[in-house]
Amino acid sequence: MPAAASQAKSLGFEPAIKWVPHPIQNRTKAELAAIADAVYEPILETLRGATKQN
Repeated sequence: MPAAASQAKSLGFEPAIKWVPHPIQNRTKAELAAIADAVYEPILETLRGATKQN
């Protein structure tokens, strides 16, 4: 999280970030699907909000 914040600051941009649990690389397919399912709606809501602002 600190690395993402530092990179965003250095680029002068505030990205819409949705965090997922780590580590990712040792997850089963079922675990990865559950993680993706958990962030799917929040990501869509963020995108819908960005669309409304433009």
